[in-house]
Amino acid sequence: MTFRRRSYGLVLSIAGAALAAAPACSGEDGGGGGGKSCSIGGERFAPGDPTGHPDVYGAKAAGQARAGRITSAADVVQPAHGRQRVNVGDFVLANDKVAFVIEDKGLSDGYARFGGEILSVDRVGDDGRPIGQSYYVETLMALGVEMINPETVSVLNDGSDGQAAVVRVAGPLEAIPFMDGALGVLFPRRYGLQAAYDYVLEPGSERLLVRLGLKNPEKTPVNIAVDNITDDMHGFFQLNMNQFVTAEHGFAGAKGKLDWAGFVNPGTSFAWRSPRGQLNFGVEISGFVYTLAPGFTVDGCTTHVSDHAEIIAGGFEYDALREAIRRVDDAAPWRTIEGVVRDSSGAPVADALVHALGASGEYLSRTRSASDGSYVIHAPAQAIKLVPQASGYPLGAGVDVDAQTGSLDLPFASTGTVTVTITDADTATAIPARVQVIPQSGVSASPAAYGQEDERNGRLHQAFAVSGETTLVVPPGTHRLVVSRGYEYEHYDQEVTITAGQTEAVAVALERSVDSTGWMCADFHIHSKYSADSSDPAELKVVQAIADGLEIPVSSEHEWIIDFQPIIAALGLTDWAFGMPSEELTTFTWGHFGVVPLFPKPDELNNGAVEWIGRLPPEMFADVQGRPEDPFFIVNHPSGGNFGSYFSQAGLDATGVGKDAQLWSDDFDGIEVFNDSDLEENRKKSFADWMAILKNGKHVYAVGSSDSHHVRSSPVGYPRTCLFFGHDDPKQLTANIVRDVLASGQSTISGGLFMTVEGPGGEKPGAVLNAGGSTVTFTITVQAPSWIDATELETFVNGESLGFQPLEPLGAGTGQTFVNQVTVTLDASRPENFVLFHAKGESDLAPLHPGRRPFAVSNPIFIKP
Repeated sequence: MTFRRRSYGLVLSIAGAALAAAPACSGEDGGGGGGKSCSIGGERFAPGDPTGHPDVYGAKAAGQARAGRITSAADVVQPAHGRQRVNVGDFVLANDKVAFVIEDKGLSDGYARFGGEILSVDRVGDDGRPIGQSYYVETLMALGVEMINPETVSVLNDGSDGQAAVVRVAGPLEAIPFMDGALGVLFPRRYGLQAAYDYVLEPGSERLLVRLGLKNPEKTPVNIAVDNITDDMHGFFQLNMNQFVTAEHGFAGAKGKLDWAGFVNPGTSFAWRSPRGQLNFGVEISGFVYTLAPGFTVDGCTTHVSDHAEIIAGGFEYDALREAIRRVDDAAPWRTIEGVVRDSSGAPVADALVHALGASGEYLSRTRSASDGSYVIHAPAQAIKLVPQASGYPLGAGVDVDAQTGSLDLPFASTGTVTVTITDADTATAIPARVQVIPQSGVSASPAAYGQEDERNGRLHQAFAVSGETTLVVPPGTHRLVVSRGYEYEHYDQEVTITAGQTEAVAVALERSVDSTGWMCADFHIHSKYSADSSDPAELKVVQAIADGLEIPVSSEHEWIIDFQPIIAALGLTDWAFGMPSEELTTFTWGHFGVVPLFPKPDELNNGAVEWIGRLPPEMFADVQGRPEDPFFIVNHPSGGNFGSYFSQAGLDATGVGKDAQLWSDDFDGIEVFNDSDLEENRKKSFADWMAILKNGKHVYAVGSSDSHHVRSSPVGYPRTCLFFGHDDPKQLTANIVRDVLASGQSTISGGLFMTVEGPGGEKPGAVLNAGGSTVTFTITVQAPSWIDATELETFVNGESLGFQPLEPLGAGTGQTFVNQVTVTLDASRPENFVLFHAKGESDLAPLHPGRRPFAVSNPIFIKP
């Protein structure tokens, strides 16, 4: 999901999916308790050794599987993804092929929070250590919404006897905290049994077996079901770092029964399955995949032990995972086909996908070519088709391969290239820019099973040329070439004809036609793959922001903190932008919030994210406001009517006060009034709520942010919040400086239009002025490049619209400048008046952001009569 809009939808989808997709299991519905106690009442699963094998990474050399506790930082190998971390005290299971890390007990990173979970799924190198290529994130292995809250994590068998190595996690089943509380009514089932996960790794195996133990202290059987619907959840927070794949559907949307759930990544891909039978797919939403395994019964007065889950570690890409599954199942390997992916001139093509299709078009496998264009893929001994795919190359029907062929080069159809260089028309220096290529003949859509997301709106490419130059592969023919740099520059929009085998050089000089001297613009709500519901690399978010002229991109991950500034520095782009860290504090009960700034703290849970579970807003708000960063606290997407919208949950009414006294606090500083949207979309929702709070006398400022989760569908920087610093140098900024200007209210929101407002003495938004009379005159300047439509100006006094008037054009030039003077009459009965302005246009922001409408809104100026 985008958590903001679908957190409630996520929960309802999961609840509905459980009913719609799950298989029935026999027996009457029965939870923990309800019968007379037995002799095993109060029993716990016995722990093993607290340390295990002292040389767990020696397993490969010894030909064993070993289990042991990490006792030295030198033995910590972190996953490749940079999120949930391995720490001293966690446990390792390793053999000659794979290594798994099991978390120690205690409060945990991520969403489950209990510890005792899998932290890493990796292969081992020649030295027996994990190679650091785990992209495993988090799985909710639960009964209903209960997981084991470990009392002990220990080693049952260290593997020195040549047998399987076993790590045991033991403790009571307890509700996953974020799914308890207000959401708990949707998941009423509670078991509360003593339980154990035994993580079992055999020597030489690529499979980790999870064995589940449950103790039923009552005579009444416990059915892991609700009204005959299985309650055995396997839920995956994996899609920010992995692609979801199934044997039945390839990378297309899953449905029905699945042999396994696969997760493909650039390092150690893996599959998850249930030994009890096929997984039943429920829903894939917001980066979460919800599946259910067949239910089972725990007889009364017994200790139940059963094989519960299998995790199979593969290698790079889907094809390596398929082969690992076949090896684990002792199935015959598929034949090997190898060759080189080449362009029409015979040159190798690196990083090309190679898809294998069966005779009936069924999706079989996928691999990726190496830097020298070579590929290796496996296929059954039958006629198949291999289809190469790479950015810019025509997607063809593929090459037929007979049942005997083992070596085959894969050619692409003819292509050419276009090299675009971009400079500033005034200074002739290179500038960052967005480059779009839109073929006149259209673009063939990738089949969903291929797992390759296409660009939107007919684009073949959208490249972010932060160096001022890019070279793109394109098919022969006529293409529309669009080069732009955000909302302050004119854009280039011309046709270019590409000849096969040739390079077309296009030099573009972009004119800056909007004067924003002294102002720089920020987007305070940007997600990357460090959020569960985004798969965009952080570097991609940074370059898109800079190419589109945004000076202050701010990371805003769900329940995790990263800082964009080190990325900007590493890319050599500090002349163009200053990055900041923050958090989107993401509750699943009463709203989402921006904490700006909040710095990463690697020694704290979730990299320093604010803890919200078990707390009410007044307490949590006070905690945020008391942080050392003294953050500017923003209510994000406040009025959507769901769990992600604080004003809706707290019952904000027209008086500007929440009706739910337990949830309501006005200890916030800003409101994200405009979330990937303009004023018209929010007029009766978040904008009306902002007006109500202002009318109640609280000085609170609006921000406009993208809430970008995927750059293809939600671009960074629409809208953006433009702040007055008095200079244009990002290198002079600090997080504290940005925070303080934001807190001053000296800002306007830009959705393509750039607005400034001045009072009679030059006062800017956020100022408090003394009128000295019954009227005040304001000067409103609106600017836009020639390709953005700007038509009307709306005035608001004390939250009420005075209507629209035409924008008044001023002077000549390439861009557009409008200057309106507006005189407002004050309400003398109010101790303080406030005035703000809204400008808009009718046409959308194509070709940069098709479908989004141009607008600008000022923050208020306060006036004492």
